[in-house]
Amino acid sequence: MMPNRTERPAAPARGGAPGAAGRGRPGGAPGGAPGAAAPAGGGFGKGGRGRGGTQGAFGKGGAGRGKQRKSKRAKRQELEQMSAPSLGGVSVPRGDGTTVVRLRRGSSITDFADKIEANPAALVTVLFHLGEMATATQSLDEDTFALLGDELGYKLQVVSPEDEERELLSSFDIDFEAELEAEGDEDLEIRSPVVTVMGHVDHGKTRLLDAIRHSDVVADEHGGITQHIGAYQITHDHEGTERKITFIDTPGHEAFTAMRARGAKVTDIAILVVAADDGVMPQTVEALNHAQAANVPIVVAVNKIDKEGANPEKVRGQLTEYGLVPEEYGGDTMFVEVSARQNLNIDELLEAVLLTADAALDMRANPNKDARGIAIEANLDKGRGAVATVLVQSGTLRVGDTIVAGTAHGRVRAMFDDDGSALEEAGPSRPVQVLGLSSVPRAGDTFFVTSDERTARQIAEKREAADRNAALAKRRKRISLEDFDQAVADGKIDTLNLILKGDVSGAVEALEDALLKIDVGDGVQLRVIHRGVGAITQNDVNLATVDNAIIIGFNVKPAERVADLADREGVDMRFYSVIYAAIDDIELALKGMLKPEYEEVQLGTAEIREVFRSSKFGNIAGSIVRSGVIRRNAKARISRDGKVIGENLTVETLKRFKDDATEVRTDFECGIGLGSFNDVAEGDIIETFEMREKPRV
Repeated sequence: MMPNRTERPAAPARGGAPGAAGRGRPGGAPGGAPGAAAPAGGGFGKGGRGRGGTQGAFGKGGAGRGKQRKSKRAKRQELEQMSAPSLGGVSVPRGDGTTVVRLRRGSSITDFADKIEANPAALVTVLFHLGEMATATQSLDEDTFALLGDELGYKLQVVSPEDEERELLSSFDIDFEAELEAEGDEDLEIRSPVVTVMGHVDHGKTRLLDAIRHSDVVADEHGGITQHIGAYQITHDHEGTERKITFIDTPGHEAFTAMRARGAKVTDIAILVVAADDGVMPQTVEALNHAQAANVPIVVAVNKIDKEGANPEKVRGQLTEYGLVPEEYGGDTMFVEVSARQNLNIDELLEAVLLTADAALDMRANPNKDARGIAIEANLDKGRGAVATVLVQSGTLRVGDTIVAGTAHGRVRAMFDDDGSALEEAGPSRPVQVLGLSSVPRAGDTFFVTSDERTARQIAEKREAADRNAALAKRRKRISLEDFDQAVADGKIDTLNLILKGDVSGAVEALEDALLKIDVGDGVQLRVIHRGVGAITQNDVNLATVDNAIIIGFNVKPAERVADLADREGVDMRFYSVIYAAIDDIELALKGMLKPEYEEVQLGTAEIREVFRSSKFGNIAGSIVRSGVIRRNAKARISRDGKVIGENLTVETLKRFKDDATEVRTDFECGIGLGSFNDVAEGDIIETFEMREKPRV
């Protein structure tokens, strides 16, 4: 026998209990008996690795080969995957169907993912399974977000441009609405009226302004047509008091319809110029409709009364049909007969403007605050840089102020009036030219004074980013007959604006009379903002875009490229050949009952050549596309020997060889899986189709 050795108790290994003293094999006690203190670990020294046990009893115990301890991150990920349902094989957090998520215009999937704390890649996959292809940073339109939100249980709200601007300014502690509410009557002072001169081309608008300002503007115009928006201020002696009037000259050519509409929105009163020898012309009606849509009072200037064949009474009778009833006929519209060439009755026209302003408008503003207003026009001058003509609407603009105008910003280096004289400050209703902006603003952009240049730059940059994202998104969806009731319920609108175009004037008038007799109920209004004879033009679409209107065509169609413009702008156009069908649709829309009509449109057909059995996907139909295109997630039906054996199916799986495919076109082979439907055989025909909204005729 070998001599006994002195036995020393070893320190217990980390994670293991101390083992009993003695000699033996790893995992056992002396004499082969099971170790009581170390049942699964090593016995002495560097214990051996016990299978499925804890660390060794003595020394450095061996690590077990069994179940490893999970980290906190792994446990959290496992818990998230268990709590989140799987859509298309991807786990994403879901809402409860009532959770509201607000997104800015042109937001991307990444923005949505940040709101719901999800992985953007997972949302891209979900959207792909819904039949939409998009990257994580691509701007999406409102319809695509609605589709994704419905699938995930969220109600997505795309913030309107107005709310977006309000939220942007509130982040800089700017609240113009609260500022207006805080103003009292003692803060307000009388300001000058802002007048827009509108009318048909070559009816004398610019010559009339020339007569008012005693300067030659016509000589500078190209082809006798005003090519830009100008703003001027004159002084008039009204009952012994010097009164100022600001004029905005809008272009007369129809190519500038959108700018004319923008001009009507910044004005207090519109002067409608009508030539006494021509009478009411198509652009006269357009200008009239723009002014009425902007809810501004109208003064009619019957021009060219000195010409042979002038008939002012004819003009009065024609405009009466459009709702402008002269005062001498018992109405409330002032008609003034003038001659711009002979300077006849110009003072009477200015008197009519001031009387209308005093009677119908509250012409007051607070000059003792930072300026706010609108950019009327802007251009890039080689020597002076960006030059903007702005109209101050409230407050006082001073040289040295820091302003933001749309996406442009800068410090006012200099100001000039319409005569070119330098100014130090400009109060309400004063048009001035401003130098010092970083870029050229757009006509119609609002401007306001900020506390410092840094704030102005940040606001301009955020506006530019928002505009860029909105431009990258698809077209804005405007109001349609189907969603009018929901828009009313959401409080977005309370008026249905219509534009009527027909083949003959009698049909248009009859349709308008019938529509205006519809009982629309409380809180909802129906307005015909424009009517005309002939094809639907780009001007009609522009007007519908500005005033969120629906175009009704009676026995007429759009002119060339107008349909593409309407689709791009999201304008709803309806075409009818029966007057009662149009009346019924409008009435149902106003009562919230109009539902879209859909028709089935065939996408493609495929012939089954061979059937493959799959334990995972069921039966896969090896097919060749005979016509059209086969798309994944498309609706399908299958027929055998001319008889339909399967309806309301969906192409859930579509493959080209081993790769997934979104679509397969004519003469290509593919594998088609119809979900749980497995009754497929060689020779069967698979037909795919989609339901498209049917245009009403």
